[in-house]
Amino acid sequence: MKCPACHSEALSPAADYAAFDNHARFPGLGGEGFLGAKDLTVKASSVRICLDCGYLLHFVDGDTRAKLRAAID
Repeated sequence: MKCPACHSEALSPAADYAAFDNHARFPGLGGEGFLGAKDLTVKASSVRICLDCGYLLHFVDGDTRAKLRAAID
């Protein structure tokens, strides 16, 4: 795996990721709610850091990927 910013292969091992309210929001993909279409929010579960440039690579778990894939299809 390479860093998408600088293409270095010097990446840290995967680490758990915890951040308050740090997520990606996909408008209208969360199904129908009481007030209309809900947003699907996706939070990263782990990260790797490029040791050369500091770029932070976020990753989501398999269940989250499956939910997102189902919402898009």
